Amino acid sequence: MLTDAISAFVRALSFIALFQAAGIAIFIAIFGRQLEFSSLLIRRVGFASAVGGLLLVSIHYGLEAARMAGAMTGVFDLSLQGIVFDSSMSTAWGLRIAGLALIAATIRRSGAMWAQLSVAGAALTIAGFLFVGHTASHADRGWLAALLSLHLAVVAFWFGALYPLIAVSQRERSVVAAQIVEDFSRIAGWWVPGILVAGVLLTVMLVDRWAVFGESYGELLLAKGGAFAVLMVLAALNKWRYGPALATVPQVATAFRRAVAVEYLLICGVLSATAVMTTFFSPEH
Repeated sequence: MLTDAISAFVRALSFIALFQAAGIAIFIAIFGRQLEFSSLLIRRVGFASAVGGLLLVSIHYGLEAARMAGAMTGVFDLSLQGIVFDSSMSTAWGLRIAGLALIAATIRRSGAMWAQLSVAGAALTIAGFLFVGHTASHADRGWLAALLSLHLAVVAFWFGALYPLIAVSQRERSVVAAQIVEDFSRIAGWWVPGILVAGVLLTVMLVDRWAVFGESYGELLLAKGGAFAVLMVLAALNKWRYGPALATVPQVATAFRRAVAVEYLLICGVLSATAVMTTFFSPEH
């Protein structure tokens, strides 16, 4: 149980790091040309997230053998590590490592080519999720993979943009900050609802009985849904109130950053809940 708890904790941290790295790569590809004074800081955070993700993903991969053994000594059991190496976990790990390494190698460089390579790294990182978990072994794997890809890509775009938006509101000229927030909100307005649509469809396909919602797995699903509802309220507040006022009312920047920080913490909570769900529970149990 202790090894599972440690694994879930490391997995949660790895999710936060890799989604932030992937999301910042996407943010820079879209908004990089508009950045004047915050670009260097945002790129540094993206690089640090990618490097942190590399470390955490590797630690989590190594802990799989410990989970099999039921003790941390399993990390040093070569036969168990061999079983992990021959499993789909190895494919997922390889894609995440390749993606994060590509982001780390390119995100601090300016230019369209480097931005495109960073986005390719983000795509590889997200693709790693398609080879593990309940969706990978489901009969309708193809449909589930498409839905999960959409779901995770939009999560990365949203989550990865939050720190950059805070940095933009602090360092950029108010008119530039307001324009970036407006542009982000316009794109998010089209894509963020995809998180809900894909999430609901994934739930319908994976959960085959109402009783699940009275169990730990279902309760965590409902908690994630509640967090999403709060996030949508905060996003609407930023889109319609705080964002437009950034250009004309500089004092509103503090309230904007506070709302974005709450969004960031809520999504960290959702990612942590996902790590717990995928470590301890399944739709069938």
